[in-house]
Amino acid sequence: MLNSYFLKRCVQHISNKGFYSFLKNGINHLLYILNPNKISEFPFSHFFKKKRILNKKFIKENLKEFDSVKFDNYFNYRLKTDLIPKNPIIYSFGIGGQIKFELEILRHFEEAKIYCYDPTSTEFIKNFKLSKNIKLIPYGIWVEDKKIPFFLNRPGGVGSATDYYGKLYNTIDHFQCYTLKTLMQMNNDKKVDILKIDIEGAAIEVINQILDVKIFPTQIAAEFEFTENDNLTNEEKIEYVFFKKKLINLINRMKKLNYSCYNNPRIIKPYAAIEIIFTKNS
Repeated sequence: MLNSYFLKRCVQHISNKGFYSFLKNGINHLLYILNPNKISEFPFSHFFKKKRILNKKFIKENLKEFDSVKFDNYFNYRLKTDLIPKNPIIYSFGIGGQIKFELEILRHFEEAKIYCYDPTSTEFIKNFKLSKNIKLIPYGIWVEDKKIPFFLNRPGGVGSATDYYGKLYNTIDHFQCYTLKTLMQMNNDKKVDILKIDIEGAAIEVINQILDVKIFPTQIAAEFEFTENDNLTNEEKIEYVFFKKKLINLINRMKKLNYSCYNNPRIIKPYAAIEIIFTKNS
């Protein structure tokens, strides 16, 4: 992150809030990085894990670093704030046990209309009562409208439509999924300002299908996962080559559609996945 974007953000912080605030935030940030309990692993362990090393190399070769201070933090993603209208329409896929990203957007854009989908987060959805602007719906997203098998870690647990977790997740259940186009028709929406996709290994296929039907969100925050295993087996090293090729093809397709493709860095488990912010150029 020691690039021109980071330095400009530092200067902006000092200008807006003063040097003491900058120093305090910098120290807190460093202490956070060095705390294994906060980052869920030994600090800087990503330098020694094969999958993380390959992901870092891929990012360096294929993605841009943020180049404008107009990219602001919204929990664990960065979005270009000047591209977000006063009343944005947001579709978010993959809830898990929290929607901090979506709540952070709502804090800045009170007129936002936010739809969150996850067929495996029924308990969280049932108990959510924080905002009328956020609708939580127990459907998944897929390349067609149908019930599909999800591989779960346990009955009623979280999982993946792609068996991304492998042998760790050995329970199968079927859930109703829809394409983005169908969900937009259900909600009477003609556009998507922000699309968030965190769907455990299925993002490449889903985004390609969205582009096939000519839906072009202004910004897309997507996570591209390969496997939970950091120390790849020989078989996984071969499979990674095919994963990399599919993702490069998607990135090239996005560029042809006039999107910029940025790396979205993470503090917690850096390079565990390849995270990309796609922004539509005017």
